[in-house]
Amino acid sequence: MGLAMQGVLAGNITDINVSALPNNQKVIKIHFDRDVLKPSGFITTTPARIALDFQNTGANLSQPVLQYNDSLLSQIAVAQDGNKTRVLLNLNRPGQYNAEIKGNEVWIYLNESGQASSAAARTTAPNNQIQQESLGVTESKPATGQTALGSNTANVAVDFHKGANNSGVIEINTAGYRGTPEIKQRSNNLVILLKNNQLPIAAQRNLDVTDFSTPVRTISLRRLGNDTEITIKNQGGWEHKTSQSAGRYTITVSPKSVVAEAGINRNRNRNFTGKRVSLDFQDVDVRTILQILAKESNMNIVASDSVSGKMTLSLKDVPWDQALDLVMQSRGLESRRNGNIIRVAPADEFREIDLKALEGAKRIEELGPLVSRTFQLKYKDVNEFRKILNINENGGSNNSNNSNSLLSSRGSAVIDPATNTLIIKDNQNVIKEFERLIEQLDVPARQVMIEARIVEAKDGFSRALGVKFGYDRKFGSTRVGSGLSGGSSTTGNIFNLAPNVNLPAASATSSLTIVRALSSGALGLELTAMQEQNRGKIISSPRVLTQDRKEATIKAGREIPYQEASSSGATSTSFKEAVLGLTVTPQITPDGNVIMDIKLNKDSVDQGCSVLGTPCISTKELTTRAMVEDGGTIILGGIYEEDNSNTQYKVPLLGDIPVVGNLFRGTKRNNEKNELLIFITPRIMGSEGNVLRY
Repeated sequence: MGLAMQGVLAGNITDINVSALPNNQKVIKIHFDRDVLKPSGFITTTPARIALDFQNTGANLSQPVLQYNDSLLSQIAVAQDGNKTRVLLNLNRPGQYNAEIKGNEVWIYLNESGQASSAAARTTAPNNQIQQESLGVTESKPATGQTALGSNTANVAVDFHKGANNSGVIEINTAGYRGTPEIKQRSNNLVILLKNNQLPIAAQRNLDVTDFSTPVRTISLRRLGNDTEITIKNQGGWEHKTSQSAGRYTITVSPKSVVAEAGINRNRNRNFTGKRVSLDFQDVDVRTILQILAKESNMNIVASDSVSGKMTLSLKDVPWDQALDLVMQSRGLESRRNGNIIRVAPADEFREIDLKALEGAKRIEELGPLVSRTFQLKYKDVNEFRKILNINENGGSNNSNNSNSLLSSRGSAVIDPATNTLIIKDNQNVIKEFERLIEQLDVPARQVMIEARIVEAKDGFSRALGVKFGYDRKFGSTRVGSGLSGGSSTTGNIFNLAPNVNLPAASATSSLTIVRALSSGALGLELTAMQEQNRGKIISSPRVLTQDRKEATIKAGREIPYQEASSSGATSTSFKEAVLGLTVTPQITPDGNVIMDIKLNKDSVDQGCSVLGTPCISTKELTTRAMVEDGGTIILGGIYEEDNSNTQYKVPLLGDIPVVGNLFRGTKRNNEKNELLIFITPRIMGSEGNVLRY
């Protein structure tokens, strides 16, 4: 753990001790090195465990997993994830707890479900006592103490544990629920809907299971009217499978790569978890061995008539499913499981069964009745299905070439762009496949808000010194002057001549004029000085909302007109844009990052430059491709410019004379720094589509 993380944490768990109390109760003392924080916890009954989460807390234990040989407490495991530490109590039977803060320790009073804890028996709960939470609707109290539920309400209990190959296993116990849960996949979420089953408001919660290192991140339970919705939020590439048994639904979420490898190498690195058995046979029938394994495993094993032969087997303390696998490999057999029934037959026999099933499906495709089905798409454009269905521009299918289409050789498809409707006519199997396909594809496109910030910082300094030197003399009624500012008032004929020395500072902010009478003339000297400091910051922030993989453009500015000659000699007026513009195409990755193709330009009119009366355009443009996490900000680019100049202008020869030459020359010093930085921030809109995290 880095120093920065230690500075954020309120304290660390440094020691855990367990003491015994009467009536098979335990007290678990969790020691902290600094401040003690109240944990939040939940209880599961299958398997029996208690989880306590300490926020802003670290773990500094030499042994994070403690094993116990006790009828109630089996194991204590401590795991830290960022600034949260979870203490997991694995039990041998369902239990309950009370927690108290005592100094720099948290005492957990642990006892079996239905028993009053010693702490509760001694005194009423103090103000700093921590109450337990239950995972799901099922209370951790005896059945007699449960609240009566309505006729359309059934207990819902959710349990999570880590399975084989880093998979996450979610078990949903719906005892009393007579319907069938609806399971749908929405982006990275699995949504299970229990219709006509009201979840108590107090049972709504969010469960964080990130610590288990599976594709599952959170499990949330909430009430939707008369229904219960369970949302499983996942990350990365994953697949899922479901099973049902006696009111319990099991959903297994596995990493996609692990599932693919398991499909290719079915028996490689396979985990066997069955009851351990010992077998020692000499020249025994294979069918007899299968019968013994069926009794040991409490499974129903159905062997084909072609399973025969004898074998010698000597196994000691191995899982029964591994013993069954060895028997099948030795005799060239294969097994297929459906619930608690295992079918065993030669591999060739299963292949023959599969081949007949495929031939039957093909015959149904060729000779079965055709069914018409209309699909009105909600979110996708029906024209996107042209390639998938091999549909021509007239809206009908190309029956002559259906090899690349999902339709069968007898199938046809028609699209109606006016109503965004797809009409399929094919056999029942193809129709079902299209139902599944459209359910997966016709989903709302995710949206991204992209914000760019263009920061221009300027720091300039300019200083100039100048001189203006002239004369004024009268010859009779004629006056000849040098045009000095603030000269004398005269009458008669006047000849204004250019100053002898005219090197003033531009836009003088201060001046000094010296006039001295010389007989009938006047000598004038004007000194000018100018100093300017310029500091500024310009921030431009274009932002645009677009869908995933769709290009978006936003620009604001003006168009500069200019004259353009044609080949015939005529002139016409054309326009050139000077705009602040952003063009971007985002792509949301499965792990929540955003890849963007970006083109950003900031044009401005340069008033100091013009050609034939048309001003020049100063352009700053960036074209790049970058990947950023959701809500993150990166710098796409930057330009730093520094301009230093020293200029001297003077009267030839006279300006080179020491000391006096200062009256015949001027100086200008300029120091200017410009810096341009471009930032980009993408934000993915919420999956519900109505809340923008912004």
